[in-house]
Amino acid sequence: MSASSKGSLSLLSVYNHSDDSDEDYAIPGARVSVKRESLKEWSENKSKKVMINQSVPKLISLPPPVALNSLFLVSEDRPKDNPELHQGRVRSFAHERGNWSTFVYVRCETNLVLQSFMDVIKVLCETVVPVPIEPVDEFHVSLTKTFVLKHHWIDSFIESVRQSITELSSFNLTFGSVQVYCNDEKTRTFIGLTVQVGQEALMTCVEELDKCLAEFKLPCFYEDPSFHLSVAWCSGDHEQSIRSILPQLNVAFTQFTHTHPDKWTIHVKQLFCKSGNKLFAFHLAN
Repeated sequence: MSASSKGSLSLLSVYNHSDDSDEDYAIPGARVSVKRESLKEWSENKSKKVMINQSVPKLISLPPPVALNSLFLVSEDRPKDNPELHQGRVRSFAHERGNWSTFVYVRCETNLVLQSFMDVIKVLCETVVPVPIEPVDEFHVSLTKTFVLKHHWIDSFIESVRQSITELSSFNLTFGSVQVYCNDEKTRTFIGLTVQVGQEALMTCVEELDKCLAEFKLPCFYEDPSFHLSVAWCSGDHEQSIRSILPQLNVAFTQFTHTHPDKWTIHVKQLFCKSGNKLFAFHLAN
């Protein structure tokens, strides 16, 4: 081998030896340095985050505006019944939104003779009951019980009634004596005039109305109804007390009928249905 080749090999050997030395010291040193730098940076970043969290005040959650709450508030409270606002009357069933108190009846117009007789009823009855005797809001003969009708059923029920009684003829009613009644809940006592003439026509109406009620799974009328014209009422169950003065009431009624015989008969041309604040009329055939 020439001298120049030997020299080149020597230089290469020295270079390789020098390169191995760098690998032994520089690379491991660099690896250690990278890990330490990473730990240092992580520690510094964590410290900065802690400092930031400590320096920034915590946000306090404020309650939403009251006006906004009212948009989504669902109240569980139901309207409270206050008998003082209704002359002491108490609801037969609790008020619920969408439920309409409903009944079908014959309307009877008042007259001066009937109003005079009501004055007699008030005087006599208030001698045996401790509460005021009040006139009814509207003179009527009931053909159904008072029942609850869903709002979305009203139109269908009214149409059913209209179709059922379209062939029924008009008729006369004559009143014959005074009687006392108490509602099913024993919250009101009524003074009424019994129907003496026209009961068969009323029963025909009831039978047709019962069919309509059955379609909607609603309670039918009483099996053996006592048709009467309610003229006065009082709060509470005072049936027995008023019954004790029925003889006096009927004596007074007989005197009125003898004096004004034409004032105790009415001609029924139509039936009425009251559902909540809605009033419907059904005309009978002539």
